[in-house]
Amino acid sequence: MNKKTLSSIRKARTMHLIDIENLCMASNPTLEQVIEARLCYLELVKPGEGDQFLVTVSSKSNLEAVAFGWQGASLKLHEGHDGADILLAEAIVEDHLESRFDKVVVASGDGGLAPFVTHLKSLLKNVVVVSQPTAIAFSMRVSGAQVKYLRPEFVLAA
Repeated sequence: MNKKTLSSIRKARTMHLIDIENLCMASNPTLEQVIEARLCYLELVKPGEGDQFLVTVSSKSNLEAVAFGWQGASLKLHEGHDGADILLAEAIVEDHLESRFDKVVVASGDGGLAPFVTHLKSLLKNVVVVSQPTAIAFSMRVSGAQVKYLRPEFVLAA
């Protein structure tokens, strides 16, 4: 493909990196919580047709809820503490998102991801962090990315 074609494909796409456990504010979210988080997320960010989704989990017991609750997304598992964050950090560092996407949305408020979000922001202008209002670390708020919050009433429903 020529550079013009690659550039036009890139401009039309956003990569969505989602830590579903953080977004649901539950270490073992139910199918209903995943579905509700997905609906709220889609309503907030309004993804485009060519967007891609990577949903990460840190426990194999969460695979079923995510597989059925966020259909069409790529799903990755890394067992253990901060497993989902490790996968998101790897995607930011290793997948060259800045050359393949015009925008990246990181759906996690975990402070451990803040340096990776800051790094991504230095490479790509349009980086957004999506989190629950009560689940975002200060370091994510000041990472340089735009911050959007899911509906506060979702926190009560979870």
